[in-house]
Amino acid sequence: MRSLTAALALLLASSCQGFVAPSHNSHQIITTTTPSSTQLKKQPLSRLSVATDINAVGAPGTADLPWSELGFEFRPTKSHLRMTYRDGKWQEPEMVESPYINVHIGATALHYGQACFEGLKAFAHEDGSVNLFRPDENAKRINRSGHRVMMPEIPVETFIKACNDVVKDNVAYVPPYGSGGALYLRPLLFGSGPRIGLQPAEEYTFIVMVIPVGDYYKGGLAAPVNGLIVDDYDRAAPKGVGAAKVAGNYAADLIPNMAAKKKGFPICLYLDAATHTLVEEFSTSNFIGIDNENKKYITPKSDSVLPSITNKSLQTLAKDEGMTVEQRDIEVAELSTFDE
Repeated sequence: MRSLTAALALLLASSCQGFVAPSHNSHQIITTTTPSSTQLKKQPLSRLSVATDINAVGAPGTADLPWSELGFEFRPTKSHLRMTYRDGKWQEPEMVESPYINVHIGATALHYGQACFEGLKAFAHEDGSVNLFRPDENAKRINRSGHRVMMPEIPVETFIKACNDVVKDNVAYVPPYGSGGALYLRPLLFGSGPRIGLQPAEEYTFIVMVIPVGDYYKGGLAAPVNGLIVDDYDRAAPKGVGAAKVAGNYAADLIPNMAAKKKGFPICLYLDAATHTLVEEFSTSNFIGIDNENKKYITPKSDSVLPSITNKSLQTLAKDEGMTVEQRDIEVAELSTFDE
């Protein structure tokens, strides 16, 4: 049986959504696709196709950067995409080269935390194409998060096109194939209109910024890291906003996260807020337990956990590999029984 690490690599290589960078063609075709729920094919169905002149796209990995030394940190790129919701509708998007944004002092994002974000990656492939990993799922999730804090919906196709467009404009910053890096996209939706009373704004801003990155943790999938179980802080309360990717959820992790790093643990594992006996999720990712003997893939079932697109994809792969997928309560004492 293949390991799920290898299966994830296959998933990234064969079932992304993306566009073709320059080769010998006179134009390039941008396509976004959605993988089958049970099979990750080499030729997924196209949902959006746009023809672009070769000179307007460029080739990945041509920026002057130390590609083999990338970490997960901010680096300046050419531009970000910006779009404003005003008078009940989304305005036309624009590419902005300045990394700064003017925000009203009364913006609801500043006062009441009316903000949510996403994270996804674009990968350069051996054939010169650049592919986004399941951006339709990120579009659906940002809308679920936005709904929880009363922000307007971004049409899925609008979200995908925004991601495609910003990658095209920054294609030189997509790490080249074989470097181990990716172009990280950070879509952000926040209340930019002023309110002093507790109520939603009338104006919202959506941006998509891009950053070339390496592995989040040094060594990537081949180098496991040690995590620290956090028992004196909670990440999210029952019936709160734990299942939404809102900014405040990550602010709550800052103190325990930095304290854990000082002790030599790069990541925290949080327990349920009600009893502190059940595993919920890590600081930046879902929890997955593998039982090789019984061929089980086990992950927590909790309304306080953010639904992970990677976890969802791996569950499909696990089922394809003949494993039983269980979403259920996981006692802390059960951690020692998992193989990985």
